[in-house]
Amino acid sequence: MVQRRLLPGTAGLLAFDAVARTHSFTAAARDLGVTQGAVSRQVAQLEGQLGVGLIRRGARGTDLTAAGQAYAKRARAALDHLGQGALEALGQAPERGLRLAILPTFGTRWLMPRIPRFVRRHPEVTLHFETRIGPEDFATGGIDAAIVSGRGSWPGARATRLMDEQVMPVGAPERARLGVAGQPLLALGSRPQGWADWWVATGQTGVVPAAAMRFEQVSTLAQAAAAGMGIALMPGFLIRPELDNGDLVPLAEEMASGFGYYFIEPAHTDGGPSKPAVARFRDWLVTETDRETLV
Repeated sequence: MVQRRLLPGTAGLLAFDAVARTHSFTAAARDLGVTQGAVSRQVAQLEGQLGVGLIRRGARGTDLTAAGQAYAKRARAALDHLGQGALEALGQAPERGLRLAILPTFGTRWLMPRIPRFVRRHPEVTLHFETRIGPEDFATGGIDAAIVSGRGSWPGARATRLMDEQVMPVGAPERARLGVAGQPLLALGSRPQGWADWWVATGQTGVVPAAAMRFEQVSTLAQAAAAGMGIALMPGFLIRPELDNGDLVPLAEEMASGFGYYFIEPAHTDGGPSKPAVARFRDWLVTETDRETLV
């Protein structure tokens, strides 16, 4: 039997799981609807209870320690079992689970606030979320579907377009007053041609500049731009909080990037139907993107 003192409370598990998924105390706080300080305290209490560090906090962001990576898998499994048990106790035993890979910032800022509507409509489906950035391999990845960004081509997958991506250059107020030319340019690693495309499409003169720094996640790129490190080319709907509070200021109107957001699932060579839970979630997503205007 596990010693009782080592059994964590659900608040600590939820806080740690949110940080492990988003790699950010700020994003975890938004995900849970609490303050960043509350998340930090819950994680610190959990680390103190276990007597081991789970999260490494550094100047470049938040990472899991080796112990944290192992514990994150157990924490996610425990929360999944508790959620399934709650549904069963309510007489709503799930039909089956849906393991979905999502983009970190898209997941926390656009998808999660809308998930309660799906849960109310389909309580029989148990959702399992994993945050991923790289390409998806349905054969080895252990997931049923994914929300990805790209140009619409994924070999071996069936892709359903959710929305086109619109981007604009943004920067901290002191940077924005100077315009784009001559300033350090920040970019997403998945959009190496983003600035070059924007430069040509908007009729800028001179040599197309190269990005000074590249970032893996939209949230990290937004933080760097807000800190005054340079000008970033970003989708407006994913940085709405920073735009609303003035941390970031647009330097030009949004324009199409050529990328889009897609729901992808394994392609059935025999033309058979999708897994029921996958089909339900895909159809709900299409409805959500059709009914709302992203600004």
